[in-house]
Amino acid sequence: MRIKRLPITDWNFELYDPDEYGYGDVDIFIDDSRMVGERVNCIFRLKDIKKYDDNKCNDFTVAVLCNSCYIKSGIDELKGLEAGQIIPVIFEGEYNPTIPLEWINAKFWTL
Repeated sequence: MRIKRLPITDWNFELYDPDEYGYGDVDIFIDDSRMVGERVNCIFRLKDIKKYDDNKCNDFTVAVLCNSCYIKSGIDELKGLEAGQIIPVIFEGEYNPTIPLEWINAKFWTL
């Protein structure tokens, strides 16, 4: 399997056309128990915001992280995950979308 680092971009929402983009919350967990993690804000394309609002959607997409992780939570596993990072996101139906645990455990943002 070829692994490629996802790019970092600008997370200032004023630079994004509101007719094309919107905000949504994403949960980041550090293990399968889903007991420890952070809730972050992300920029989504509008086509993904429709999926975000669909309680039956379990699709996959990417989003722009708007929070630097670790700062408030102190969760070491998330250290270095910075605002502007493009992240993989899995929609979870009626629950907040999440970042794949494999991506978090491998710390792909550090590649």
